[in-house]
Amino acid sequence: MNDNQAREAREALIVVLSTAASMGIDIDLLCHLSAEELMSGDIREDIRPFASGAIYQIATCMNYVTDPS
Repeated sequence: MNDNQAREAREALIVVLSTAASMGIDIDLLCHLSAEELMSGDIREDIRPFASGAIYQIATCMNYVTDPS
């Protein structure tokens, strides 16, 4: 994934989390459950090398939504 695609994916995740928060979804819980799923042994083998980076991105994007300053 090139830098533009990575930036687009990050911005998309921020918008999805913002929309979820505005709908009343607990994004803290959503993000923690997503991270747990990525850490579980049930993910596909080809995704496993990217799990820790994905968890970092989820946390970063969650922080942008919960603390936009």
